[in-house]
Amino acid sequence: MSGFDVHSADTARRHGLAIGASLILSVVLLAGLLISRFSEGNAAEPARDEFAPSLSVLAADTATAESEAFTHSVFNENAVFAGGCVACPAERQAITVTVPSGGTLAGVLNAAGAPSNDVNRAVYALDPVYSVRHLRAGQEMTVYLETPALRQISAGTEDGTRLAGFSFRPESDRTITVARQADGGFRARELVASLEREIVRAQGTINSSLYVDALAAGATDRIVVELAGVLGYAIDFQRSIQPGDQFDVVFERFVSSSGDVVRTGDIVYVEFAGRGEPLEYFLYDPGDGPGYYNGDGESAERFLMATPINGARLSSHFGMRRHPVLGYNRMHRGTDFAAPRGTPIYAAGNGVVIRANRFGSFGNYVRIRHSNGYETAYAHLNGFASGIQAGTRVRQGQTIGYVGTTGRSTGPHLHYEVLLNGNQVNPMSLDLPTGRTLEAGELPAFQAERDRIIAIRDGASDAAATSRIPAARLVAQGETTHGAQ
Repeated sequence: MSGFDVHSADTARRHGLAIGASLILSVVLLAGLLISRFSEGNAAEPARDEFAPSLSVLAADTATAESEAFTHSVFNENAVFAGGCVACPAERQAITVTVPSGGTLAGVLNAAGAPSNDVNRAVYALDPVYSVRHLRAGQEMTVYLETPALRQISAGTEDGTRLAGFSFRPESDRTITVARQADGGFRARELVASLEREIVRAQGTINSSLYVDALAAGATDRIVVELAGVLGYAIDFQRSIQPGDQFDVVFERFVSSSGDVVRTGDIVYVEFAGRGEPLEYFLYDPGDGPGYYNGDGESAERFLMATPINGARLSSHFGMRRHPVLGYNRMHRGTDFAAPRGTPIYAAGNGVVIRANRFGSFGNYVRIRHSNGYETAYAHLNGFASGIQAGTRVRQGQTIGYVGTTGRSTGPHLHYEVLLNGNQVNPMSLDLPTGRTLEAGELPAFQAERDRIIAIRDGASDAAATSRIPAARLVAQGETTHGAQ
């Protein structure tokens, strides 16, 4: 008998077949896994083109959350880099920039580090959604740059950095984004938020100032300025407001889904109770434009404003005084308001500018002719507002210049005069007529609106309340996309 063992050979053969089968099975499983992953990658790829962050996140007031949302949006809108690599790592950065005076969008993007060829395509893609002519100085935007690690450096870019996109908000509820596409072009999107309108009420007692106490009651900077504009015809804010005076203002505001105030709207009701009779005004449009009227239908507006400047201190009255420069007593034929240099000065009433130039010791000087023999004069201006010159027609409350200290002056202030038939009169003692009184035929409609506003006032929520029902979720209204190569 030979040395060949049949039993041993069969055992070896079975072991070999088992090992071979195991290898084949492993290869099949591995192939299946690779095919599955490849299919998943291809299936997920189109979703990137449709990627958009939650609009409620985009509209958030928190700068960090907004920055993260836009970064995620722009960098992931098309994550397919050159060469078909989907998961190639990239160095990414978001740069916050501000459009300078006289600057252009292309210049801003170039200054941020974006290559010129990318900038040209991105600006072209933006134009159908937002005209660059409307871009204003001071506009903030975020520029997104990326440098794919495995991307071959292209001609004209020394470090391989390319523009991934940029985003900005031209308005509080409007967002513009421009993002790079897989083919190297750019797509622009306009996202318009749908906000919930609320009517809220801010009321309180003055302990410090109208500005400080109104903010504490839930008003915003803009609402306080508007409030001062409504009351400014009847109240001298430098002398009339005292601790203990009470205010009540009802206004619109628009909130995001998280309850954050995005912007404010109109004031619909105002009440101020200080010395003398309380003042109460309602927003009403008789057909020729909205305005504020008291309960009897008399306009809050008067022929001339009591003070043509906000936030100023009455520093010198009308009458005899010792001149601060000349050093002797003489008649002061106007009223001085001390304020920081650059504070806006308003036209006290509708009229025509008859002088806007340098005028002796008055320095930069504006004089306006109104009706019924009245004129107003404004002296020591730092400069004139755009378009203000002799012959210009101005409206009440329009900015005509800015506080300065030109001419014979010891510090920044406005010297304000009112002239009647050529003679200076004390502007603080004038009893000027109202702008308009509703006629008898107009009163029934006004009274119905007045009563409706009173009901709204009584049911309005507290503007300063920290807890409120969240607004409706933010949604895109007619999202528009455009592309360019």
